[in-house]
Amino acid sequence: MCLERSHPVALDVTVDASEQARAHLDCTCDKDNRRRLLPNEKNPCRWHFAFESLATPVHSKRIHTLDINFIPQDDPLLPGGFAELSSGSCRFFDLSFSQLTSLGWEGENLTYTNHLFFNPPFTPTLRSLTFSGSWDGLFTRVKNLTSFILKNCEDNIRAETFRLFLLNNQSLESLSLDIFSFEGNPNGPPVDLPNLRSFTILLSPGDLSMVIRVPALQRLSSLQTSYEEVGYHESVRLLATGDGITLSVISFLCDVPEVWEDLVGYARPTIRHVRLCGYIQGCQGRKDGRVIFPLLADAHILEIGRDYPTHWYGDFLEDLKQLGPQLKTISFEVWEEIEPFGNAGYEDEMYGHELLDSIEELVRYRFENGRPLSAVERMVVSESERSNRQQGHVWRCFYNDRELGQYLLPV
Repeated sequence: MCLERSHPVALDVTVDASEQARAHLDCTCDKDNRRRLLPNEKNPCRWHFAFESLATPVHSKRIHTLDINFIPQDDPLLPGGFAELSSGSCRFFDLSFSQLTSLGWEGENLTYTNHLFFNPPFTPTLRSLTFSGSWDGLFTRVKNLTSFILKNCEDNIRAETFRLFLLNNQSLESLSLDIFSFEGNPNGPPVDLPNLRSFTILLSPGDLSMVIRVPALQRLSSLQTSYEEVGYHESVRLLATGDGITLSVISFLCDVPEVWEDLVGYARPTIRHVRLCGYIQGCQGRKDGRVIFPLLADAHILEIGRDYPTHWYGDFLEDLKQLGPQLKTISFEVWEEIEPFGNAGYEDEMYGHELLDSIEELVRYRFENGRPLSAVERMVVSESERSNRQQGHVWRCFYNDRELGQYLLPV
């Protein structure tokens, strides 16, 4: 009745079969020879096929957005224990969805659901596609997308298949990829995506530049790093922004220089503002500062979070001393427990004093070697007004006691 009365309003449909698709003791569905469930027209099952009323052209053509969740639930009553088998014969999945503009598919163990979407609903109207799984063979059947999200793709994707997909979808404005790796080499040059505004990669496979080129990456100007934990691996999220373009990528710490070069090396952006945040340990004997350092070469403004490692001595500090004269402003995060309050424990207090001593040494060194800074500031990050006031007081006391102004360029 609701469907009839709302006609012809467009429909946004969500099919959450992660629970409803499970087998139940009071299920009245029939079963075929593969034990797939079939609707029982005389005695409809209260668990399954709740969306079968949509399986008529008058309603299916109203569907503009369709999100489907077939994450399997272990069930001992089903062969193989996977819930997807339960909904295999729904008429709903034989539809063409002629007005569909956005499709989301989330599922696993697709071997058990290859009967779904016998005619994939990639209509000419489709503009946004999100799916998790391994639909490698279907990529080339999708055209003219503006948004594409690939999640949890653990299987290798053929590089040429993905390149052909990009050729058919050069209108993409948003692209998000979770790809383990590419298989083989592409048979042609990388595909330009001139309209891309948002590019997100979870653990880059390291060879994306073989298939993708994004001219807008040349406009990147700011970069922020933060800590990410992927499994047992220490990783870094690189979030770069520019005029109408955003790049977000997670990389294993040791791979940062190679991943950055692969993604933006051909575009050669000039990163003028860098913010380093997050606690990350060293990598294969190298301090993380050395791993990140190549990304700082063009920085005019550098912001350094208090949890960023190496305790501000050793290689990273020496590298900061040698950065070129283009670096004019540097900001450090301090915390309220260090001098003059003295409420920290011994290790924190020692670390705090080392930080302040290292800041003074850095500022003085650059002044004495002809690369003076224009400003040395406190990086404001606290959301607590009380902590912010205390941190500000710590910084003013430190700045005035060490007379840092004498080492800066005159205003």
